[in-house]
Amino acid sequence: MLLSQLNLTKMKRIFPVLVILILFLSFTKESKPLYQWSFNSNKIKSTIEENTKTIYQINSNFETPEFVNGIENTGLRFDGYSTYIEGSLSSPLKLPITISVWVALETFPTDTASFFSIIEESSNPENWISASINKFGKPAIAIGINGEEKYYFAEHRLSKSKWFNVCLIINEGNVNLLINGEAILKIPLNKVTSQTTFNSLTIGKNAKEKYLDNLFPLTHINGIIDELKIWNEPLDSNYLIENEIGDKLNKKADLAIPSSRFKNDFNRPKYHLLPAANWTNETHGLIYYKGKYHIFNQKNGTNLFLGQINWGHFSSPDLVQWTEHKPVLTPEEGYDEIGIWSGHVVLDDKGVPLIMYTGGNEKEVGMCLAFPKDDNLIDWEKFSNNPVVKGPPKQYKRRDFRDPYIWKEKDVWYMIVGYGLIENDVQKGALLLYKSNDLKKWTYLHPLFKGNPETDHSGIFWEMPVFWKMNNKYILAVNPIPHDGKPAINLYWVGSFINEKFVPDHKLPKKLEVINRMLSPSVSLDKNGNTTAIAIIPDLITRELQLKHGWTHLFSIPRVWNLKNNEIYQTPHPSLIKLRDSLKVFENVNVNSSSNLKLGRGHQIEIMAEISPLQSEKFGFYIGKNQNNEEETKLSFDLKKNQLIIDQSNSSKIDLIEKRIEIGEINLKNRKTIKIHLFIDGSVVEGFINDKDAFTTRIFPKFANSNEIEIFLENGNILIKKLNFWKLKSSKNLTDF
Repeated sequence: MLLSQLNLTKMKRIFPVLVILILFLSFTKESKPLYQWSFNSNKIKSTIEENTKTIYQINSNFETPEFVNGIENTGLRFDGYSTYIEGSLSSPLKLPITISVWVALETFPTDTASFFSIIEESSNPENWISASINKFGKPAIAIGINGEEKYYFAEHRLSKSKWFNVCLIINEGNVNLLINGEAILKIPLNKVTSQTTFNSLTIGKNAKEKYLDNLFPLTHINGIIDELKIWNEPLDSNYLIENEIGDKLNKKADLAIPSSRFKNDFNRPKYHLLPAANWTNETHGLIYYKGKYHIFNQKNGTNLFLGQINWGHFSSPDLVQWTEHKPVLTPEEGYDEIGIWSGHVVLDDKGVPLIMYTGGNEKEVGMCLAFPKDDNLIDWEKFSNNPVVKGPPKQYKRRDFRDPYIWKEKDVWYMIVGYGLIENDVQKGALLLYKSNDLKKWTYLHPLFKGNPETDHSGIFWEMPVFWKMNNKYILAVNPIPHDGKPAINLYWVGSFINEKFVPDHKLPKKLEVINRMLSPSVSLDKNGNTTAIAIIPDLITRELQLKHGWTHLFSIPRVWNLKNNEIYQTPHPSLIKLRDSLKVFENVNVNSSSNLKLGRGHQIEIMAEISPLQSEKFGFYIGKNQNNEEETKLSFDLKKNQLIIDQSNSSKIDLIEKRIEIGEINLKNRKTIKIHLFIDGSVVEGFINDKDAFTTRIFPKFANSNEIEIFLENGNILIKKLNFWKLKSSKNLTDF
């Protein structure tokens, strides 16, 4: 009897332990993912589902899969428009289902995009369920039923540049969206979808793609995706927090663009300033503040077209080596939801920078303020009373109204905004003038200045104005928008600010460049007091090529402006000397028309030449030359016609590259010596003539060895008094996001 009681007591102790052990083992078994993608690095353009060993192709415009640091080991970098994974599942999925994935975003998507989708591929591919995010960072549950799409958005905003966990728990009655283990959205599930068997999935894009102009994909993720897991059971939030999330939220996300993306792109500049990838447009707000230069730019970090515009940010100690930071301003629902457009940065009365930018929605465009939170100008906050100017004055009908520029005259702040007026049925560019005592409350005065396009050919609308004081004179520079087949160009007048109006010294504007492919200069004083300008240089190529390249547009080298005889004299900024590497020198070399002088080859080159024309009336440089493939760009100085001619008829064997000849007027007569200073950097060429005139062009040769540089002449002979030929180093621009 005693033995039996002892055995019974022992069994009572053991039984609970056995039950707990059985439950634990059962729970562990049930909670093993049915599918799991860890995105471990490999050299082929694919990834492996670990449980079934199924290979899934990685679709991308780039040859090398971008495996980067993930939440565990490596993750896969998605570019925002071309990278995605799709494929069939080894075994169909039935409800209930739990799907979990780790994500770190560089940007919000162009349109509502999915982290993942599960699809009823076999019978009706228009039935699907997705975990998504919109362009303002709001997470969503997206459901497709027989082709009808529905999006359910949470009142929650995800963060960029940080890791977060996204999870969908799908039962027969509802769908739950969890962020970092917290349930933020629950919706009922339609009976059709609840009975669906899911056969395939997509990762990094929507189940159903959307395009802009049938070209640019809109519904892709730009960031890192890692550890996607699917269970055929409904897990609870406690399990996810304990087993899937833990302390991983504290891990730093490195969203720098992998170096492999543009490794073999010889046309991508290496010492010019440009973003790490994707679209950029005008620069604005060049300033020197607390020992650093800062410049801002229009940036679509997600795609390759003008849209989803943020204010990008770069800083530099020397105007040569730049670090790109995360965007300082991003569109939000409300007054600036259609984009953070161009503007200006000035130091206020306390010496602290502020941003004035153009923001708008479908109803109204206005001028908006933002203020920095730190001395490095990394984080900014928008003014609570934005917009500070709500649309153009009521007496004007045109809604388009943009690009503020601010300066101070004595104790009064002034602001001009780009505009276009109609007077006597004539459209003309104009700048609307405002004044303020505190930079927050603005009063409209009148147009600062208006064009007269019938005589000065200054166009119908002016963008990106600059009003810069030098030598007690004001330079007023504007960009007339493209019109009547004429491209955008930068024009300027020199004059005075009298009775709150601009009075020019000359009626007709001057061109900023001989051949004007550079636009919208940002102007500031450098640390030594030199007037310094950096501007946008467009690509001048088709959108199809821009999408293929994965980057669009760049910024000029810094230039020094001097005002002489009411003209802007432009020269390269002296800081660029730091880029010089190996040097080849030519002195007192006679060249005749029978043979060209071969200078050397390279994609990053600086040439400084002093040339005496002697008996020649036309000479110049071949750049991007290739003897075998017959690619070459011909840059000619015609002394008889006083012209600079850039002949790109044979500059590229790429079919989509326009074959064009550009001609600019320049005074070269009676010059005993002509000084020519060239900067070549991949696809961009910038030139300076006689320490005064400047020009810019773009070339995109097809072949990497199209990089020879020669001097030619069509008649007579010339004397190369001195020519320095430098190979230049990369500026090694960085990113810190």
